Amino acid sequence: MVKPHPNRTHSGPSRRRDTASFAGLALHRDLIGKAFTAIVVAFILCAIGLNTFLARRQTHEQENSVGTLHEWGRLKRDLDQVQQIMLDEHGELNTLIGTRAFYKRAPYYFPMATLLDLTNDARSGCRDRQDCLSRLDELDDLMRKLGEHSQALAIRVNERPGSVSLGDPELNEIDAYFYSVLEHVVDVRMEADATLDSVVSKSSSDSKWVSNALLVSGFTAAALLLVLLRWNARIARRLRAALRLADSARARYQRFFDEHPLPIWIYDNASLGLVAANGAAQRSFGYQEEELLDMSLEDVHSADEFKRLKTFFESSAGASFGETRAAGVWRYRTRAGEQKSMDVHHLNVAFEGRASTMAVMVDVTLELVARAELFESKQTLEYVLDHIPQGIAWKNAKHSYVGGNEIYARDAGLPSREALIGLSDHDLLWGTDPNVAQDEDVRVMSGELTRRHFERSAIAVNGSEVWISETKLPLKDQNGNIVGVLIAYDNITARRNAELVLRLQGRAIDASINGIVIAEVRAERNVVMFANAAFERITGYSSADVTGSDCNALFQLTGDPQKWAEVRAALDHHTEANVTLSCFRKNGERFWNNVLVAPVRDEQGHVTHHVGVMSDVTALVEYQARLEHQAKYDVLTELPNRTLLDERLSEAIKRASDANSQVSVMFLDLDRFKEVNDSLGHRVGDMLLASVARRLQRLVRSTDLVARYGGDEFIIVAARASSEQLVPMLERLIAAMTEAFYVGERELYVEASIGVSTFPQDGADADTLIRNADAAMYLAKSRGRNGYQFYRPELNRAAAERLQLSTRLRRAAKTKSLQVAYQPQIDMVTGRIFGAEALLRWHDAELGVVSPAVFIPIAEETGLIQGIGEWVLRTACEQASQWRAQGLPPIRVSVNVSPVQLERSDLVGVVRAALHDSGCDADMLELEVTEGALMRNADDAARVLHDLRELGVKIAIDDFGTGYSSLSYLQRFSVDRIKIDKVFVQEIGRGTEYEALTLAVIAIAEALKFDVIAEGVETDVQRGFLVEHGCSEGQGFLYSAAVPGNAIAGMLRSAATEADLREEGEYAD
Repeated sequence: MVKPHPNRTHSGPSRRRDTASFAGLALHRDLIGKAFTAIVVAFILCAIGLNTFLARRQTHEQENSVGTLHEWGRLKRDLDQVQQIMLDEHGELNTLIGTRAFYKRAPYYFPMATLLDLTNDARSGCRDRQDCLSRLDELDDLMRKLGEHSQALAIRVNERPGSVSLGDPELNEIDAYFYSVLEHVVDVRMEADATLDSVVSKSSSDSKWVSNALLVSGFTAAALLLVLLRWNARIARRLRAALRLADSARARYQRFFDEHPLPIWIYDNASLGLVAANGAAQRSFGYQEEELLDMSLEDVHSADEFKRLKTFFESSAGASFGETRAAGVWRYRTRAGEQKSMDVHHLNVAFEGRASTMAVMVDVTLELVARAELFESKQTLEYVLDHIPQGIAWKNAKHSYVGGNEIYARDAGLPSREALIGLSDHDLLWGTDPNVAQDEDVRVMSGELTRRHFERSAIAVNGSEVWISETKLPLKDQNGNIVGVLIAYDNITARRNAELVLRLQGRAIDASINGIVIAEVRAERNVVMFANAAFERITGYSSADVTGSDCNALFQLTGDPQKWAEVRAALDHHTEANVTLSCFRKNGERFWNNVLVAPVRDEQGHVTHHVGVMSDVTALVEYQARLEHQAKYDVLTELPNRTLLDERLSEAIKRASDANSQVSVMFLDLDRFKEVNDSLGHRVGDMLLASVARRLQRLVRSTDLVARYGGDEFIIVAARASSEQLVPMLERLIAAMTEAFYVGERELYVEASIGVSTFPQDGADADTLIRNADAAMYLAKSRGRNGYQFYRPELNRAAAERLQLSTRLRRAAKTKSLQVAYQPQIDMVTGRIFGAEALLRWHDAELGVVSPAVFIPIAEETGLIQGIGEWVLRTACEQASQWRAQGLPPIRVSVNVSPVQLERSDLVGVVRAALHDSGCDADMLELEVTEGALMRNADDAARVLHDLRELGVKIAIDDFGTGYSSLSYLQRFSVDRIKIDKVFVQEIGRGTEYEALTLAVIAIAEALKFDVIAEGVETDVQRGFLVEHGCSEGQGFLYSAAVPGNAIAGMLRSAATEADLREEGEYAD
C-alpha cells in the first residue's frame, strides 16, 4: 500500500490547514461587519440601491461560478469513469495473459468507443480552454495507441494461449502506455482542481468586497450578507463533494498500485529513500512495508551495484517529468540474502510535492541463469570438439564448410577453425582431388555411398603423403532433410608405419623369440637335446629340466598328452606338423602354444633330429577371439551388430520356411535421442544407448534376438510369432521405454517408435523385412511417435509414387517444361492493374496438371527449388522488361521465394544477376517471402532482406497471419507490403472471427506503415469489405485467374486505350 514516510507530511494535515484558513476568513468578515454596522445604518437608504446593484452583480457571478463548478465536476466524473474503465481493462488484459481459463472466455474488446464518448463529454467542461482541450486530445491519442496494442496482444494470446508471459516486452510497452494514460488523466484533473481553486478564490474575493460594502449598509446589508453566506455555504458543500470525489479517485489508483502483480516502489530522487512499495515488492524482497519505507536503494544493492546505479542516475539526470524509460537489468539483495536480477523501468513522478521515481520491476533471475547455462553448454561442446584426437568438419549442401574443429583446420593449413568457415575443398591445400571429394559428398548425401572408417591416403599441407581413416555421414535438419555432410577422420600414418615395422621385426626375430627344441631320434624315442632361453620363458621349464627327456615326457609336462597326438604322429612318421594347443606353464598358468615340428635329415635322407618351434600365441588367439566378437557384436551395447543380425535373421527365416511358421522383425528407433546428444554430449548418449540395450534384453523372450542396427536404432527378431502375438510385447516395449533411464546422476526420458514386418507376408528375405519394418517405423513416427505400426504394402507404393514424381519434376526442370503464369494485381477502387504475381505451373504429359502444393514441397526436399526458383525469377524479370519494351504501362512483378532459397543460396547475388541480365528495374520487382521462412532464421533473413532492399527490390510477406511472427520481429525485417492470406479473405461474409483477423492485419499494416494487399478475392462482398476497411489492393478470380504474359499485355493495352478515350472525351467536353 502506498504510504508516505513517517517523517513526511500527509494530505490529511494539509486539508486541516485549509479548513482553519476558511474559518479564520469567516471570523475576519464578522469583525468587519460589526465595525461597520453604525455606518451601514446611517447610509441604509443609499445602501438599498447600492446593495440591490451589488446583490444582482454578486448573484450573476455566483451563478457563473456554480456553472463552472458544475461543468468541471462533470469533467472530473467523466475522467473518473475513464480511469476506472482503464483500470478494469488493464486488469482484464493481465488476467487474460497471466492465467489459463478452464472455461471459454468471452472475446476481449478494448472499450475505445466508451472511452472516447467520455472524453468528448468531458470537453464541455473545458470551457474552450485550449490547454484543457489539447490535453484531452493527447489522452485520446494515447488511448487509441493503447487500445491498438492491447487488442493486438489479446488476439495473439487468444490464438496462441501461453505465448505471452507477464514479463513479455510487448506487455511492458502496454504498461508504459497505460501509465501514460493515467498520468494524463491525473494532469487534467489537477488542472481542473487548479481552475476550481481560481474560481473559489475569485468568488471569495468578490464576497469579501461585497461584504464590506454591505456592512457599511447596515441592517439591509446584513440581510444581503446572510443571503450571500447561504450561497457560499452551498458552494462550500459542492467543494467538499468535489474533494470527496478526488479522494475516491485517489483510492482507486491506490488499489491499482497495491494489487499490481509486478514489484513496484517509489523512491525520492534526492535521498534515494523508498517512500512507497506495493505488496508484490514486499513479497519479492521479503520485507514488511514499514521496513522498506525505512530503507534506501543502497540497502537493497551491493556496494559495487549501488556505485554503478549512481553512475546510471547521473547519466540519465536529464529525463523529463512523466517520461518512462528502461533502466536495464539490476541485481537486488533480498532480506534472506538472495540475489535477484530485475528488469527495471523508471517513470518520473511527483510524490507529495517532491521529485520521485516509480520503479516497475520484472524478475528475470531464472532467465539469466538459463542463458548462462546455455552459453556454458555451447562452450563445453566447442572445447570437446577441439580436444578430441580426430579431425572433424561439416559442410552444407553447396560444399562450403560450415564449421570444424582445430585439428581439421590445422591439418588444412589454416590458423583457426573460424578461418575454415565459408571455404570449399578447392580453397584448401591438403586432402585429395576437390572434385573427387565433392562428388563423394554428393553420393553420401544421396545415400548412394557409405563412408565409415575408410582408410585412404591424402596429401598433407607440406606435400607429404599421410594415411587417414575417414568417415562421412549425411547431416539432417530437425525435419529429416539432408542439409550437408559430416566428415571425421583419424590420422593413422603412425599406426600404419608401426604395423609395417612390427611385421618386419616379427619376421626377423621369429627364430629368436620363439622357443626352440631339438630332439634326437634314438631308436623309438625322441630325446631332447636342446631348448633355448625362449623355451624357458614360454613354458617356465629350463633347459636342464627337459634335456635328456623323451618328447613324450615333455608332452606330459604341459597337460593332457592326448592333444599332442598330431605332433606325436609327425615325430613317428618323420613329417611336419603345425598345431596350436592350450598348454600350461610350470607355474600352472594356461597359455596358447603354436608348435611347428619339422624333421632334419642327413645326407642319406634319414631323419636324425626333429626341430620344434614354439610360439606363445595367447595374445593372438585372444585377439582373434576379440576380433571375431567385434565383427559380430556392437562394441557399445554388446548386442549383435548388422553382420550377426543378417546371419541370425536369415537362419530364422530358413527355419520358419521349413517349419511353415512366421518370423517378425521389430524396427525400434528412439524418439528425442538427438536432444540428449546435442544437450548432454555423445558420452551421455552412448551410456543411454547401453541402458536401452540392457532394458530391451530384459523385455524380450530368451529365444528372441535384440541387435543394434546403428545410431539409436535397434532390431528385435521374434521367431514363431505372428502379428497378433506381438501386440502384448509391443505394448510392453512402448510402456517400458517411457520409464526413466538413470545415466550417472541424470534422469533421462526417451520414447520409442516401432515398425513391425512379418515373414512371409511382408518379405521373403532379411533385407526386405528390415526395409519394410523401417517404413512402418517411420509411419509410427509420423503419427505422433511413441507407438508402433505394422507394415502395409501401400507404404512402399507411396514412396514409389513420390520417387516417380521427383524424377519427372527433375526432368521437367531440366527440359524447361515448366510454365510461368501471371495473376494481375488490381486497385479495387479504380480497377487499374498495378502489378502481377508470377506463379509456377506444371503440366506433365503423363500426370496431367500437377498442383504446386504437390510438387513445390518435393522440389524443396530434393534441392530442385533453387534452380527452379532462379529460372522463375529470371523469366519474370524478362517478362517485365518485355512489357516495358512494348510501351505498356509499367507494372511491378511479384516472385515467390522459397525458404530453401532464402537459407541456402546467394539470393542477393541471384537477384542482382537476374536484374542485370534482363534489364529490369529493381523497383519493378517484388519478392514475396512467407512468415515461416522469415522466422526459421530471423537474423539471417533480416540481413538478406536488408541487402535486397538496398538493391531497390520491394519485399512482401506472403500469407500473412498464418505464421508465427511477432510485431517486434516484423519491425526488424525490411518489408514494404504484407499480403492477407486467402484463407481469411474467403471467410469474409461468413464468419466474424476471420473478418476480425482481416481487420487486425490491416491495422497492423497501417501501424507499421506497410502497404497491404488481399489475395483470393472472389466476390463483390469480399471486395467491398476490404475497400471499406482500408485495403484497396487485391488479386483473385473476381478479376482474373493466372494467365500467360501476353494476356497481361492485352489487359494493359485495353486499360491504356480506355484511359485515352476518357481523356479525349473530357477534352471534347
